[in-house]
Amino acid sequence: MKSKFLLLPVIVMVLFANTVNAKSQVLLRLNLQKGSIYEMHMHVTSNIEQNMMGQNMKIVQRMEMILSYKVTDVLPNKNYQIEYSVNSMKLDVDINENSMSFDSQNPDESNPMGTILKTINKMKVTFELTPSGKTEQVNGLDEITSQIASNPQMAQALQMFSDDKNFSSFISETFNYIPENKIKTGDKWTTQFKLPSLMDANTTMNFEVTGITKDSVDLNVFSDVNSEGPVEQNGMKIDMKLTGSQTGTMTVDANDGWVRSSDLNQKFDIHMKLKNPQTGEDMEIPMKVNSVTKSTVEKK
Repeated sequence: MKSKFLLLPVIVMVLFANTVNAKSQVLLRLNLQKGSIYEMHMHVTSNIEQNMMGQNMKIVQRMEMILSYKVTDVLPNKNYQIEYSVNSMKLDVDINENSMSFDSQNPDESNPMGTILKTINKMKVTFELTPSGKTEQVNGLDEITSQIASNPQMAQALQMFSDDKNFSSFISETFNYIPENKIKTGDKWTTQFKLPSLMDANTTMNFEVTGITKDSVDLNVFSDVNSEGPVEQNGMKIDMKLTGSQTGTMTVDANDGWVRSSDLNQKFDIHMKLKNPQTGEDMEIPMKVNSVTKSTVEKK
């Protein structure tokens, strides 16, 4: 009899541990309400080192964007209708000792980049989004596509808006942190996709759960990016090889499944081979890019 009483606390402890584990598991899914707006504030700082024809060039880019995702409807199939728009975009570029600034709220239309920012600022694209973050239908790209198709520089900068497929891929990448199954602290999973805006680069993203509360899920992010092959820019054919990595952290709202903040560091090595447009001689351009991307999301 005494041994049975000794076993009782052990059984209670095991049951308690299982209960805690069950509560700490989360099925991460988008759980959105009609009329909600998710406003993302993104800051990207990129340091670029480039060598071309024996000349070293250092470029610093600072970009600030405010993106809006408005839930316009919850559909009968439980998917969400989302309206996507760019509220504002600012870009500051320092090239050696020269500086340039662009602002979508006050674009300089005499500059191609000003035209790009003006086009971005007018965009309103709607798409259907599943609770697991997959894009199923896109509307509203036709006008944007026709505008950027006639401008090679604009087409390169806005490749994710060139057609429905690229836009769907762009949006799905935004929500690729959503796993298939329930997760708990210590769980890991991997997603793979191609980046249309970066030479269809093969991208592998690894996620690890570092903490779960009733309101949030904290993740570590580790990514590898690589691409190799011919591309065309401004009429020039370029053989390009790209390798890179991304590390950082993300915090996801456990109730609605939407990211609330992220802090990511990217490092890319790029090597380009092309013909000198003036002499026709072969030339190589190595480039290193180090970027820091910080974003926060406010639900309205």
